[in-house]
Amino acid sequence: MTNTSIEGGRIMNTKQVVTNYHNAWTSGDVEAARVYLADDLDFQGSIDTFRRADDFIVALMMFKKMLRGINLIQSFFSESEAALLYDCDTMSPAGVIRTAEFFTVTDGKINSIRLVFDATDLRKLMG
Repeated sequence: MTNTSIEGGRIMNTKQVVTNYHNAWTSGDVEAARVYLADDLDFQGSIDTFRRADDFIVALMMFKKMLRGINLIQSFFSESEAALLYDCDTMSPAGVIRTAEFFTVTDGKINSIRLVFDATDLRKLMG
């Protein structure tokens, strides 16, 4: 197994895969973001869990609609793993949500995501 993928004839490493995915979803380009996810994505977050990339991407785009912006604070990359720390500026009473996102990349696709944030205010809003 390798941790690279080919995009437009060029080989991409874990850093490129995760960075391109993050830039795509934060700009609202759902089709571009989906390209970087393995079909059997294992997503575990503070509120939701998904086992299919297509289900996850729907929820991600719904979340994106409630954002004013994203401020990337820090990123870390290894051969097959990555971590991003960023603030989500929401239009909800939750305000700015500090978020840590951990990725595993296999065969050039993101196959697992662990998303950690304080979901207390969002859970209150959900009901």
